Amino acid sequence: MAQLISLLGIDRATRALLWRDRVAVLVYHDPKPQVLDEHLSYLKSICDLVPLAAVQEPGNGVPRAAITIDDGNIGNADLLPVFIRHNVRPTIFLCSQFVAKPRKHWWLYSGATPAGVERLKRLTNAERLAELATAGYRQDEFNEASGLTIHQISEMRPYVDFQAHTRFHPILTRCDDKECYSEIVDCKSELESLIGTSCEHFAFPNGNYTRRELGFVKAAGYRTARTCNLGWNSIHTDPYQLKCIIIDDDASLQLFAAQLTCIPVFLRYVRHGRNLSGKSPQF
Repeated sequence: MAQLISLLGIDRATRALLWRDRVAVLVYHDPKPQVLDEHLSYLKSICDLVPLAAVQEPGNGVPRAAITIDDGNIGNADLLPVFIRHNVRPTIFLCSQFVAKPRKHWWLYSGATPAGVERLKRLTNAERLAELATAGYRQDEFNEASGLTIHQISEMRPYVDFQAHTRFHPILTRCDDKECYSEIVDCKSELESLIGTSCEHFAFPNGNYTRRELGFVKAAGYRTARTCNLGWNSIHTDPYQLKCIIIDDDASLQLFAAQLTCIPVFLRYVRHGRNLSGKSPQF
C-alpha cells in the first residue's frame, strides 16, 4: 500500500489538497532515535515543524506538523539528541504515576500479554486491575521501572514540553466517575509538582473519551486535549478534540510518507471500528 501511495502521488496530492496549511499532530510511543531522525529529516523537507502549543495558530501557507509522544517510556530519553539536532520541541505526554518512580506501565507487564492487552482495555477498570492482580501486577506497588526517571525528565525539560496523559493510563471510558476525575485532575497537579511548570495539554489514553471526560478536562483547566481521531487541525478545530495521525514507531520512510496521508490508519479504524468517520474506535 505504501508503494502504491507513493507511485500514484497520493502523498503529494494529500499535502496539496488536504494538509495544506493545517497542522498534523503526529503520535509516537517509543521510537528508536535512528527512526525518528529519518522521519524528522523527511518532515523538514515537506513541512514546517511547530510545537503543540501552536497547533491552532493561523497558517502560513505551508503544511505544519507537531510531534507528540505518549506514555513517557524510558527509551524516550535516547531521543534527546535527535530533538536538539533538528531543533524541534516535541510534547511528551506523561503518566504521572509511571514516571520518576520504579513502576511498570501495565501493558508492558509480562502477565498482561497472555491476558491480551486489547481485551483488557475493554474491561471495566476494576475488572482489568483484578485480572492483572491475579497475574501478580498491582499498579500502586513499586516494581521494575519502565518510565522516564526524574533525572532524565530534568535533563530533557529545556528541550521538551511535558504534558498530561492520566495517572495510570486506564481507558477513561471504562472508569467510574471518581476514577476518571482523579486520572484527569490529579494527574495535572502531580505533574506540575514534579516538573515545576504548568500542564495545559492533555491526551486521552487510547483516544477514548465521552462528554464526561471532556467536561473533566475543561474543569481541570487544560487548554487543549488530543484525541486519536484522524485528521489535521486548523483554527476551527475544537481545542478539546484535537485530531492526530498515529505513526508506527518502526515505520520505514516509505511507510511513514504513506501514513502522513491518513489512509493506513483510516483503514485500520474502519476494520476495528466499522465506521467511516475517522474517529478512533471507542470502548
